[in-house]
Amino acid sequence: MATLMINSVITRILLTLIVVSLGLKAADKPNILWITSEDNSPYIGAYGDKLAKTPNIDAMAKDGVLYRHAFSTAAVCAPARTTLLTGMYPPALGAEHMRSEAPLPCFVKGYPNYLKEAGYYTTNNSKTDYNVDHAIDGWDESSNKAHWKNRPEGKPFFAIFNTTITHESNLHPSRKTHPLGADPADVRVPAYLVDSELTRNRIATYYHCISLMDTFVGERLQELEDAGLADDTIVFYYSDHGGVMPRTKRFIYNSGTNVPLVIRFPEKWAHLSPNKPGTETKEVVGFVDFAATLLSLAGADIPDHMHGRPFLGEKRTRPLEFGHTFRARADERIDFKRGVTDGRFNYIRNYLAYLPTGQHVNYLWDNPATGEVEDLFRSGEATAAQSAFFLPAPLEELFDLQNDPDEVNNLAKDPKHRKTLERFRKANRDHMMKIRDTGFIPEALLIEWSRGSGKTPYDIGHDDVQYPLAEIMDAADALLIEGRNAIPKLQSLLKSSNPVVQYWAVVNCMILGKNAARATRQIKELTHSPIAAIRIAAAEHLARLGEADPRPVLNEVLLNSSNVMARLQAINALDHVQEDYPYDEGVFEKSAAIWPINPKDLSADWMGRYKAYDVRVMEFLKAQSAAN
Repeated sequence: MATLMINSVITRILLTLIVVSLGLKAADKPNILWITSEDNSPYIGAYGDKLAKTPNIDAMAKDGVLYRHAFSTAAVCAPARTTLLTGMYPPALGAEHMRSEAPLPCFVKGYPNYLKEAGYYTTNNSKTDYNVDHAIDGWDESSNKAHWKNRPEGKPFFAIFNTTITHESNLHPSRKTHPLGADPADVRVPAYLVDSELTRNRIATYYHCISLMDTFVGERLQELEDAGLADDTIVFYYSDHGGVMPRTKRFIYNSGTNVPLVIRFPEKWAHLSPNKPGTETKEVVGFVDFAATLLSLAGADIPDHMHGRPFLGEKRTRPLEFGHTFRARADERIDFKRGVTDGRFNYIRNYLAYLPTGQHVNYLWDNPATGEVEDLFRSGEATAAQSAFFLPAPLEELFDLQNDPDEVNNLAKDPKHRKTLERFRKANRDHMMKIRDTGFIPEALLIEWSRGSGKTPYDIGHDDVQYPLAEIMDAADALLIEGRNAIPKLQSLLKSSNPVVQYWAVVNCMILGKNAARATRQIKELTHSPIAAIRIAAAEHLARLGEADPRPVLNEVLLNSSNVMARLQAINALDHVQEDYPYDEGVFEKSAAIWPINPKDLSADWMGRYKAYDVRVMEFLKAQSAAN
């Protein structure tokens, strides 16, 4: 009997090995389908939006799980997709800047590679908008013809279908005019926008785009039904980030980062979800978690370098208290913000707090509603909620999302919320230290360091000699702790041998303005720094004080630096002070002739607000948009 039992076990093992080798175990892995839209917050019936006509997503929610607190790590497409692709926070990779194509360490691969190793056929239809080398993505097929129907027989599939019908460009006057999708009188206008016929019509038009997007979702679901695969396929629907009106997309307010996420599990795979069908969850999940979650659902190993946690599948880990978001350079405008949310509160740390949140980005101003609120601000007739977007950002913002969904009442200085502020502030610092956030390195300097050493930004971020992050964060946070009393400390930091520490000392002086007058002599000396990013910041600060004409310093960068991000920083600095120091278009023309835009340049993809660069850059962007 024992011999028979042993033989039976051996037979089963052999049969299993044969079946696996033939690829016949596909049924033991779920198919996974992602249906993605662009630029839309939860304008979805299932989320309680009574104006939305979204029967297909609503039906998904009735049969699946609706996530209330799902967040894109960034509020603009390429950084968000970089997070999805790598399962890592882009600031750890130097890849947070819009379309920067940062070089990566060799161990970082796109999640499709791991899915393929687990036996999956992977397709993407069809957007590949990343801030890293597209060669790492690893798709079996990525094109507008890519489809799970093309898979080899017996293989499970992972497939993405993306629609652009809700993209912000659909509200631009230059695009095809869509009909109204709701009565303009019924739409809700956020407090930071102008309650006007124009704005109401833009929002009402967007509801039509939402309806078209829902139809797209329904068509993808019907394809599964028609192929008899609905019972074998886990389906995600989500948006790449929030939007679409001004002060949403690109900005890490809740309206820019909170996304709709609905996941439907067939009965066969229901055990892979901790939630029952037809329920909602307030578990905080972010895009950084999606890659690890996919691998958990596929039964594959999760690489140690991934920052995200699996929130589904057999490898699911416990929920975290916070989600983390970021904003960096968006198109032609340099910025640096970090955010922390738990779904109830949203905290934003504005590191370049001498700049307004609403820096002029050409593409954003293509929506006429943006210019409308700016005109009201320029006329002095805007409310405090409308004006805040155009005024220098505070060092910190804290919003109660439950009682202030428009995020216009900043609680950062409210004594009653001091403990909450400190908890979120600490969570932000701890997170940035944990991932070794490279965002403190000016992009121009990051390029110099990376090219000069052959090291990736990730390598630089983990070099505590070159990049002593704790010391740098202390320098950047000097005003948080000491306010104006930080000036002696800043004067000491201006002498630091570390250029990143020096840079943040200059930035803090720029935030203080005339209150940092005691440091003026030292900052004048830094206009001769060998580091272009420091020379530029020092020259801008002196110009803001009326102490010195910045153009000799800034024009020298434009004419002599081959670093496109140094030139962009110089152009931004000139633009900030152009009322007092008008820029010389002849210098731009010479610079453009000497340093034409090269698509292979790291971070060359910035938009042409400036006349001398406009034609070259816009042609390049059009070509890149067509490719994506």
